[in-house]
Amino acid sequence: MTDLFAWISNALTDMQTAGQIATVIFFLTFCGILIYVFTGKHRKKRFDSYRYIPLDDEDGETGKEKSSDEERKGSADDGQQ
Repeated sequence: MTDLFAWISNALTDMQTAGQIATVIFFLTFCGILIYVFTGKHRKKRFDSYRYIPLDDEDGETGKEKSSDEERKGSADDGQQ
């Protein structure tokens, strides 16, 4: 068991081996995320429902607030009178 700890200690201090270990860990994590996202019908329906969230315009007052800010001539902060 101490040989295993010595090997892990040496592997983590050696930059080449540590890079290889990190690459394998990141690759396995990425594969796990892909499997999570692309499996399961219930999850797919939920993700498909999120597809158009950035394009939804539920609040009509947001546009009115922007137009009133654009019509503002100036303030003390920007130096215009």
